[in-house]
Amino acid sequence: MKKIISFTLLITVLFCFSSCSTQTRPDILMFSERLADIDARYGFSYYDMFIYENEHHVYLSICKENDVMLSFTTGSNSNIENITVTAFSDTIPANKEKEELQKVFNAVIDSFAILSDKEKEEKEKCLSYNNTGIYFTDIYETYSSLRNNFIFSSNPTFMCLYCEYYEVMTN
Repeated sequence: MKKIISFTLLITVLFCFSSCSTQTRPDILMFSERLADIDARYGFSYYDMFIYENEHHVYLSICKENDVMLSFTTGSNSNIENITVTAFSDTIPANKEKEELQKVFNAVIDSFAILSDKEKEEKEKCLSYNNTGIYFTDIYETYSSLRNNFIFSSNPTFMCLYCEYYEVMTN
């Protein structure tokens, strides 16, 4: 009987360790590497960033120099807690640039949030960032998954995609 209990306890501990080993939120380096794997232009290093009021900022040059800004905050364990992608209408005037911005939005979400297929489908229904025809119009849309909040907002001057991680409290 002791052997069965010991074996069961050992298996339980091993499963607990394996579930803790996967990181649900990337740190800065991991996030940059994931972005660079999608498109080399999206990768950045610590030396590309500046920090203002505890928020990291980095400019990406997608179609023109410094045309998209990533802003993010990190928690006490250095994992990224939220990310904002911001674009200015003067730097994204044509359809080609809007399509490139759409790719950045998708890359950021794929690199930051771990979503189930169902959550991805629901997000696509709630957020219209994949419709470049409505870019830089008045939009404010939200979607919440089990672990992430998303806000897609736009006006004639700016456009932002905000992604935030949060812990689900279960009883």
